[in-house]
Amino acid sequence: MNRHLLIVSFLVLALFAVGCKSRRGTTVSKRKESNRKEIEYKKLSERLNLKVDHSDNVRLYAFVADWLGTPHKMGKCTKEAIDCSCYVRLMYEEVYGRNIPRSSKEMFDASIKLSSDELKEGDLVFFNIKSSKASHVGVYLKDGWFAHVSTSKGVMINNLSEKYYTQYYMGGGRF
Repeated sequence: MNRHLLIVSFLVLALFAVGCKSRRGTTVSKRKESNRKEIEYKKLSERLNLKVDHSDNVRLYAFVADWLGTPHKMGKCTKEAIDCSCYVRLMYEEVYGRNIPRSSKEMFDASIKLSSDELKEGDLVFFNIKSSKASHVGVYLKDGWFAHVSTSKGVMINNLSEKYYTQYYMGGGRF
């Protein structure tokens, strides 16, 4: 009887020790994952010159960072050169898994219209530059910032409050 009690006691202690170890390992791995994410947020923030944190869609910001500086070329859709509507379309496919129309005009026509105070991360922002229709499109990030393809500087981030963009801004759209 004492032998059985000793064996059961040993097994209980062994299970307790294993249970404690696995919980500690989980805490360490959660901490490592949290640190990894913080490093990723910091790198994205530095690359984009925009604060990125846990409340942001990291896939969206990583996509923007990856394409930053890619030159503009009308009708192109590659890493070597891209136009604004293809950039937005590729972003929607990769980040949101959604297919949207190819041209900025078609995107504008198909989207739910939004005022600038309704814009949320991932919404589209439309401009009519030297045109009466939507001729340029970007993707809203936050706090007035949006990513788009400038004809002179390629993929970049600007703010809707900048004079150039305020004069051509048409409105926002959501899919």
